[in-house]
Amino acid sequence: MNYVYKEWNYKPAGIVSYGGVSGGVRSALVEKITLTTLKMMPMVQSVSVKNIATRIDANNNFLPNEHHLHGAESLLNELYKWAQALKTMRQ
Repeated sequence: MNYVYKEWNYKPAGIVSYGGVSGGVRSALVEKITLTTLKMMPMVQSVSVKNIATRIDANNNFLPNEHHLHGAESLLNELYKWAQALKTMRQ
């Protein structure tokens, strides 16, 4: 992340985490601190996939449920809004 420090200044960042029972929420929280240190804006919205092993089919494809789809849509909408708002700061 340090390699692209200047390119990523004042850009929004979305986090998708996965894991066991907590779905990687604690790791995502720590990553938000790193992102703000790099002058990025982490979104409040996120996608957390709990018990990832149960969401993979026989062909190793991810099987999202409604919660995942709604979370992803919300995150992408918010990323778009923030990208537009931060655009002037990147110029």
